[in-house]
Amino acid sequence: MAKVLVVDDNDDACHMMARLVQRCGHESVCATSGEQALDYLRAHPVGLVILDNMMPGINGLEVLRQLRLDPATAGVPVVMWSAVADQQFIAHARSKGATDYWVKAGFNYAELPRMLGRVLPGGC
Repeated sequence: MAKVLVVDDNDDACHMMARLVQRCGHESVCATSGEQALDYLRAHPVGLVILDNMMPGINGLEVLRQLRLDPATAGVPVVMWSAVADQQFIAHARSKGATDYWVKAGFNYAELPRMLGRVLPGGC
């Protein structure tokens, strides 16, 4: 079982994803801002971060950048989970260290177990 941090400024979306992760047998925690996510990650180790990009304040790409610069979090898998479906942006996120990228529009929640299996030991 891994601890998964779900980061999304939409509280409902954050808690929905967190509940789905829990159904896969993992512990999950929500953060509703980039700042909150970084504060949490400084104090708690996690096995995966599911990270929205479009948030007020510190956006997801900046959170990702800071995670990759910190030796304590540099190796943590980070899945960008965003409404941005532009292929150029997705490639940019991957080049900055995103482990995977999930587009919110049309997201098939039934696929979550398989998708978690790609980025998290033990999957779902």
